[in-house]
Amino acid sequence: MTRIWPSRRRTWAIFAILVGLWIAFAPFSRPLPGGAVFSFESTPEINCQTPVVGMLGDDRPIALVYTKPLPAVGDPTTERQIDCTSRARFRVALGVILVTISTALALNRPRTNSGPPVQHATEV
Repeated sequence: MTRIWPSRRRTWAIFAILVGLWIAFAPFSRPLPGGAVFSFESTPEINCQTPVVGMLGDDRPIALVYTKPLPAVGDPTTERQIDCTSRARFRVALGVILVTISTALALNRPRTNSGPPVQHATEV
């Protein structure tokens, strides 16, 4: 019994479908404005809802942020509302486009060349 493996194109298409679904459905976070200089370890962030939920509703979480750079304990803070709705719409659109194109590539079979075209005699 011979095992039929999927083509490389189909494997990449399935991988792209999974990435597109992750982009469209995984929750994400946004960095908070103000505070220290940006770095991945020390920059505070706020969690947004999943993109599908954030796109349909009004996803605007509120957080306390420092009003001056290099904050210390006791520095003044202010409430800031972070807009996650536009980022959620972008993520859903990108995910849907990626899933659509990848599905078309996964389901589309490559055409095989079966030889030269057959020429039929035509009547005059």
